[in-house]
Amino acid sequence: MSEIDPSRDARHRVIGTAGHIDHGKSALVLALTGTDPDRLKEEKRRGITIELGFADTELAPGDVVSFVDVPGHERFVRHMVAGATGIDSVLLVIALDQGVQPQTREHLEICSLLGLKQGVVALTKKDLVDEDLAEVVALEVRELLHGTFLEDAAMIAVSAKNGEGIDALRAALAALDRRVETDTRTIPRLPVDRSFVQRGFGTVVTGTMTGPGFREGEEVEIQPAGKRARIRGLQVHRQKVAAAAGGRRTACNLQGIECEEVPRGSVVCPVDALQPTTRFWAKLQLLSTAPKRLADGGPVRLHHGTADYAARFRVIGRNEDGSLRAIVFTSSPVPVVAGDRVVLRRPAPVDTVGGGVVVDSHPPHPRYARPEDFAEGAWELSRTARVRLDRAAAEGLQLSGLARTLGCTPANLEQTLRSMQDRQEVFYASGRWFGADIWNAVRNVTTDTLERFHAEEPLRLGIDREGLRARVAKTLPQEAWRVLLDSMALHGVIELRGDQVCLAGHEVVLDDGRDAQMREIEEAFRKGGLTPPEPADVASGGSGSELIGLLVARGTLVKLHDGKVFHADALDALRKKLWEFAEQSRMIDVGAFKELTGLTRKHAIPLLEHFDAENTTRRVGNKREILPPR
Repeated sequence: MSEIDPSRDARHRVIGTAGHIDHGKSALVLALTGTDPDRLKEEKRRGITIELGFADTELAPGDVVSFVDVPGHERFVRHMVAGATGIDSVLLVIALDQGVQPQTREHLEICSLLGLKQGVVALTKKDLVDEDLAEVVALEVRELLHGTFLEDAAMIAVSAKNGEGIDALRAALAALDRRVETDTRTIPRLPVDRSFVQRGFGTVVTGTMTGPGFREGEEVEIQPAGKRARIRGLQVHRQKVAAAAGGRRTACNLQGIECEEVPRGSVVCPVDALQPTTRFWAKLQLLSTAPKRLADGGPVRLHHGTADYAARFRVIGRNEDGSLRAIVFTSSPVPVVAGDRVVLRRPAPVDTVGGGVVVDSHPPHPRYARPEDFAEGAWELSRTARVRLDRAAAEGLQLSGLARTLGCTPANLEQTLRSMQDRQEVFYASGRWFGADIWNAVRNVTTDTLERFHAEEPLRLGIDREGLRARVAKTLPQEAWRVLLDSMALHGVIELRGDQVCLAGHEVVLDDGRDAQMREIEEAFRKGGLTPPEPADVASGGSGSELIGLLVARGTLVKLHDGKVFHADALDALRKKLWEFAEQSRMIDVGAFKELTGLTRKHAIPLLEHFDAENTTRRVGNKREILPPR
């Protein structure tokens, strides 16, 4: 066997075996790699594979392959499903002296349900049959493969015993498409298929890495248990590495956790990066052999990754291609993300009944399910992100929370969202992302609300910002609301006049009588200076208070938080006095301020607080620091 050089940049692939018991899968892997994948004494004694086996080889320079050898016995099909997780291609093994058998069909169906696209067919034990029987079995196999992903696959007759056909099989495997790429968009995940204690090292887990991969020293989380550990060391193809990328058979030495706390079926992932669920939507396909009573749903055994769960599904719709729109409930949390494949098996009698793809790992109530949510590609990141943002409505979502829900890396999600933002499919404001439909809807409702307000309140210039938010989208965060208003003002849709919001170009038009009344009100406050009249004393007539409000909105009058109203000129004059006072002393107490203004403490304090709010002064203990003009 050729030695694997870990220092050379090689294309790593994972190929899984499939086929009926005693059809020679393990012997074939031994012949291809020089490694016996059967490691248990019981397996060697009985001559069958019970647990998953693993072996590595280099089919050609730069083409490193890990073989996952799966059990063929019907009692161990769940181990087969675990082994098929993460493989790129399948090596379907059929013995020429037995032909197609029940687990041949079931393993082929499972591979199809897991979304495999390529593979090679090996017709084993050629040394035990004559040419006529070999030809008959080959025809039977071609009939089995018709209409499947292996319909056009290479079919090689081999003998692991005398080596006949092994070189041709290696060549056929090497010719498989090497461009099968791991999904670097998702978070790194290592579905655990083995967990054991290595003397001197502690807990070690193995599996096929998906996503970008892990680095030595990284803190990780074990899902669905939620326990944490640290990566002490990594190995790929029995070679120590500092980082293990996706698509590789990986051994991970974990520190700070016991072996029993990371059983098969666990998923190793980054901390706070994945949110397990007990309810998700899936696009399912039932096999033709599935019981008719499952047409509308029922109890099943759900296989996901290297784990299986008690579950039930309920059909909520049917697609034109015969697939089912279903909601799946599990007995315990499952660490799934959109795009993951699942296999369904009956609890009793135990057989495979169907499978499919997860389209939404954290869905809303089924009443909100739409056919397009289950369409091909519905689990793509850009679509799942947009759907999630639409559901968040005006509240929007932060990047970290959205990434955890979708099971993807924040960096890749942000890159996707930025591209969507360029296409105006999403919007970003104040640390949150919003769906374009929601963002535009808030803009439109804001415009409509202002139009109605201007029609109903002709003497008011506009609505204060928070009052408008309460009418339009009270769940929209304040900072995002500010960004939205600034954007609308920038595009000439609205005008921001102090705290007031109005449509662009809107002005209050007064008749002669009200215009004269407003001038009288303004003059009364101008003459009052720092001892202005009470608003009720000058607001004679039904429109007097509205005219005072209009003067406040225009900035002619200023209303303090205690309800006192001053003419803006009076406050301007007082500011100048403060700055003149600051030439002698930058600090002023309440007593000095009372002396400067001639006001009582009752009226002086609200003015000082107003100046604090507008940064004319700054409170320091019992005094105020007079700040320089801006």
